[in-house]
Amino acid sequence: MKRKIVQHGSSSLTVTLPVKWVDQFNLKKGDEINVEEAGDTLLVSTDKSVSVSKKIVSTSDYGLFTKNNLSHLYQLGYDEIEITFEDSKTLDEIKERIPGCIGYEIIDQKANKVFIKSIATTLETEFDTLLRKSFLITNEMTNSIMECLEKKEYSKLKEARNMESLNNKFTDVCIRILNKKGYKVPRRTMQMYEIVKNIERIADEFKYICDLLVNSGKKLDKKFLDYFKETVDYYLAFYNMFYRFDPKLKKKLYLGRKELTNKYQKEMEKTKGTESVFLHHLINIIQKTYEGAGGYFALVL
Repeated sequence: MKRKIVQHGSSSLTVTLPVKWVDQFNLKKGDEINVEEAGDTLLVSTDKSVSVSKKIVSTSDYGLFTKNNLSHLYQLGYDEIEITFEDSKTLDEIKERIPGCIGYEIIDQKANKVFIKSIATTLETEFDTLLRKSFLITNEMTNSIMECLEKKEYSKLKEARNMESLNNKFTDVCIRILNKKGYKVPRRTMQMYEIVKNIERIADEFKYICDLLVNSGKKLDKKFLDYFKETVDYYLAFYNMFYRFDPKLKKKLYLGRKELTNKYQKEMEKTKGTESVFLHHLINIIQKTYEGAGGYFALVL
């Protein structure tokens, strides 16, 4: 959009702000906004959250309302939700997911209606801390899985699997903040969203590996443990580079993806069953790590 510059007095030049943007963030006369110079570009931003109205949901309109739908409403930034339901199983789903939505509480409940409200606002200023926790939980999950595989204590993989739920808590609140406030560099919100989503997806793949090995009861040969270590090492290159850029790590992430995926794909042709599915999850981890790293490279340009 274009705006004309208006002169006020002998030395002051002003431009108007788009009404839609002003309304979205509930800005008023006297409020402060941030103006940042970036070459021939001026970035105008606000510390206020997007003004999100209360969401009223009737589960009959959606055919089936699950705990994942509640997560989506949480990520979108709603602070108050009223859900009308017909089946008590829907309420069970909601109550199961509430603990995973940091700050959400059920404040009232009737025969066929539940009221949910966000009681946490300070979290919105802690995006960087929450993002690091998402990384660290995933790191700890990989360590726990590695230890179980090395010691062949596959029954303990159930404990490692539980870390994925904790990862979801922090990635969900990060996405919620991005939807409500955007990233601290507004024009890089999309790239940060991609990074957060891929951290969550990587943890999912490690969870699937836990489920696979627990359910199959099959012990992996040493070479598959080595493949797992290579994959974890590739993921950790992304984590380490995110917090301290290193050209060698960037090269490893760009070149290592094709090398590892080709290696595992050839191995898949010689295997079947549990080993083949295991390699499939390793390839997914590598691809999602690569995509997250791509978001990071765009973020820092």
